Amino acid sequence: MKPISIYIVEDELLISANLKVQLQHFGYEVLGISTRGESSLNEIEQLSIQGREPEIILMDIHLRGELDGIETAKKINEKYDCGIIFITGQSSKEVYERSFKIKPFGYLLKPIDMEQTKMTIEIAAYQRNLELKNTEYQQNLETLLTLRTQEKNEIQQMYQTLLDNSMMGIMIVSDKEIVYANKRCADIFELSLNDFLKNLPYEIIGMFHKEDQQKIIKPFEKYFTDKLKFSTIQLRTRLNHNKNKWLETNINTVDYLEKPALFLSFLDISIFQTTQIPVKP
Repeated sequence: MKPISIYIVEDELLISANLKVQLQHFGYEVLGISTRGESSLNEIEQLSIQGREPEIILMDIHLRGELDGIETAKKINEKYDCGIIFITGQSSKEVYERSFKIKPFGYLLKPIDMEQTKMTIEIAAYQRNLELKNTEYQQNLETLLTLRTQEKNEIQQMYQTLLDNSMMGIMIVSDKEIVYANKRCADIFELSLNDFLKNLPYEIIGMFHKEDQQKIIKPFEKYFTDKLKFSTIQLRTRLNHNKNKWLETNINTVDYLEKPALFLSFLDISIFQTTQIPVKP
């Protein structure tokens, strides 16, 4: 099993040197020692570039230089995944309040007890690994959700392309309104899709030949009383020209947004009709 890697930032060189020897005796890998926050940041950066980012950093809170241990730890947390264990000779409320914001993995009080140090390092390394695994899991989950969303959008776009380029017009009526129609449906009735969707169902019925309107009115009435079964009928349109357009119309009830809806499909079969009936005004 790979030993836990540690970097020591301690203001007193004698303490850090002694700490290094004892930690190595326990089997830990000590990657470096620094007495100042600024130099520790540079060395940890180099270790990270080499792929040797320390797992645990023992950080003395009181350091010489512009950066104390808390400020140094904050900068480390912003760039790396190291677990910070603070070393302090004081137990003042102010020190703990400032350092809590860094979310440290533990505290060691001077004079340092090595058995306590070993236990604190082991717990900190375990907690750090759990957090890294949790972060990785969340990232994988977010990636999976993004891929699923992309797939869903692609499938929706594919279906929409198929529907818009279909030879069959499709319309869905729910709550006495047209809630969906594809482009082919609007083309059949010689309207733009936006204009077609502005119509109410009874206005669409008015676009059929007077002699055929009753054929489609009955399914609408059955739909509102939940008695409609799938049916196929042939209807003639009543548009602004002297020729009728024959449509094979399939009508059925479906569930739309957890409500019963009327599903209609129209197929222009005029080419198969040999007799054209003049449109009556």
